Amino acid sequence: MFPLHPHDPPSVGPHRLHARLGEDAYARVYLGAARARDLVAVKVVRPEYATDPAFRSSFAHQVESARGLDGPHVCGVRDADPRGAVPWVAVSRPLGPSLAELVSGNGPLPVGALHPLALALAQGLDGLHSSNRAHGSLWPDGVLMSADTALLADPGLEWAISDSQQRAPHPAFAAPEGGATPATDVFSWASTLCFAASGVEGPDGLARVPLQLRGLIDACLKRDPRLRPSSHDLVRMLGGPAEPTPWPPQVRAAIDAVADAQASMLRTDATPGTAPSSPKRGRLLAVGAGVLALVVLAGTGAVYARHRLGGDQASDPEASGAGAGAGLVTGSGCLDGPGYPAAEEDLPEDTSFWDPAFSADGDVLTAASSAGLTVWDWNTGELIALPTTNSSYGVTTRFSPVGCTLSTAESVEYEGREHAVKVGHTYNLPGGTTTEHLGPQEGPDDSGRWLLKPRDVEAMDFSPDGALLAVTLSSSGREDSTVVVDTATGETSEPMAPGLHYGTVFVDEEHFATNSNGEIHVWDAQTGEEVHSLVGASNTRLAVVPGETQVAHLDGDQVVVRDYTTGAAVASFTREEFETDDDPMLTRLLVDAERDRVYATWQVGTGPGSWRFQTYVWDLNSGENLVEGEERAGAYSVVAPHPDGGVLAAVTADESDLVLIDPDTFEVVRELT
Repeated sequence: MFPLHPHDPPSVGPHRLHARLGEDAYARVYLGAARARDLVAVKVVRPEYATDPAFRSSFAHQVESARGLDGPHVCGVRDADPRGAVPWVAVSRPLGPSLAELVSGNGPLPVGALHPLALALAQGLDGLHSSNRAHGSLWPDGVLMSADTALLADPGLEWAISDSQQRAPHPAFAAPEGGATPATDVFSWASTLCFAASGVEGPDGLARVPLQLRGLIDACLKRDPRLRPSSHDLVRMLGGPAEPTPWPPQVRAAIDAVADAQASMLRTDATPGTAPSSPKRGRLLAVGAGVLALVVLAGTGAVYARHRLGGDQASDPEASGAGAGAGLVTGSGCLDGPGYPAAEEDLPEDTSFWDPAFSADGDVLTAASSAGLTVWDWNTGELIALPTTNSSYGVTTRFSPVGCTLSTAESVEYEGREHAVKVGHTYNLPGGTTTEHLGPQEGPDDSGRWLLKPRDVEAMDFSPDGALLAVTLSSSGREDSTVVVDTATGETSEPMAPGLHYGTVFVDEEHFATNSNGEIHVWDAQTGEEVHSLVGASNTRLAVVPGETQVAHLDGDQVVVRDYTTGAAVASFTREEFETDDDPMLTRLLVDAERDRVYATWQVGTGPGSWRFQTYVWDLNSGENLVEGEERAGAYSVVAPHPDGGVLAAVTADESDLVLIDPDTFEVVRELT
């Protein structure tokens, strides 16, 4: 989305224009409104088509026949003047990015977003087809991603250009037989989903589609239109008609950030556009630089916030936690203290645990829980510290490789914010000091208000020598996601690693890797330069092989270990159940270098709101599944190996209890309560 150009009209019909959204096959598209909160996309026909009689006739027919064709998944016609000197049409327009912008800025969609996207678009097409209308021009730029669902950006108005020029508006997504029919729409639907899963235009992205959807999408790409299912069949096979499930948190966050930036532009643009010489138009242009720092540019869906967390925050005890100036990591051991008090009472019997991790020296075990962040002397079974009663899901806990500092996230409530924000924290256990890390964004002002919507922490990790800490935030587009903190001084680098990244892990003392759910990137922690990249990640999980230039990630139905300097696969491990399981999701991946093992845990749907877990333990050298046929391997939602490999910490799948288990038999040897 761009600020209005001085030559853009201030209004079209009754609709005041606020910004330029871009262009489609035949029109310039503006964000406009006739009344507050009644936003529309105003499509003004470009001059070369406005004087073409064939196009004008087709456009008028398309607009008039589309009136009344809207619904929860189709943006309908709200107003139009198809026969004026410069024809235009206004269609409803929720705030948010297009699918093309979302994928361009953040990479391919995660598996959990593809089914709701597929169902929403199938229902949109089915609504049009049941009214005897084909869309004719479905493609990623014509799909809008709102907070709740996906919508067709219009009821198929771009087909007017094909009527007059005998060509498909978007050939890369068009069916081979041409024309505008329900069958060609189904082909375009499948091509669009291939793009959503891969970032590759057209059907060429089919190989990146998850297996649970690939067969259906492949059927929609048949060259013979008679062999393709109908849109009504698609809805039924996808479990509808039904309201699609919510977007995964990372997708919802990216959509919300773009919507908030667009709303910010509307609030900023409080005066009508006027001629270039008008002081009001001058004011609009004057805020343009600020707007460009906030609003979607060049179709990327980015919201920019290039601010240092910086020494200011790290050196402020009130902002960063007591003792921040003394350094995040000290040389004290985990049992030299602890500096945090233990719980005054026993934990509630119904306490649920997640995300266990052993300290680097192996002396203590931590696990997030419904009662807070717990720290255990696992040898005695004693709960020795509770650094915070506020734990958050989704951010893997990491211990510093020296000393005893751990990093994780807390859910922080801010005044005026509807939802809590996942904020990174480090806890020096012997010293009892807590430091807050907001990453590459400015925190709230003195009144607790944020300039921009706050971004959640996605991942944190220490370098192998403990000298650096990387903090990665969610990202709506191309803004930088990560800062690197000097653990001795608290000083923070300039933001780096543009785009949405997950699973941040240091691969050596000077480089860290991230997973953009499509590509693995390796970054220079000092300069922010991307030094290596790998294509093929199909999940956000990422693990490093200590001491090697190797990372492990999911690629289709295999966990693959690759040398990130050459891209060569060093080892791969296949999970045969991919062909039969319903929507399997890799939830945990790590490499135990001490015993040359790869641990991977999958969550598999077994019905609405229910699932089971299965853990695999592969020998890194032979590829053998060491728990083949072991039923107890499915009894835990997560496992974490002790540094010397002698025991595993685990969380039970049924009751979410924290237990210690034998690494070979998976039998429980102690329950921690």
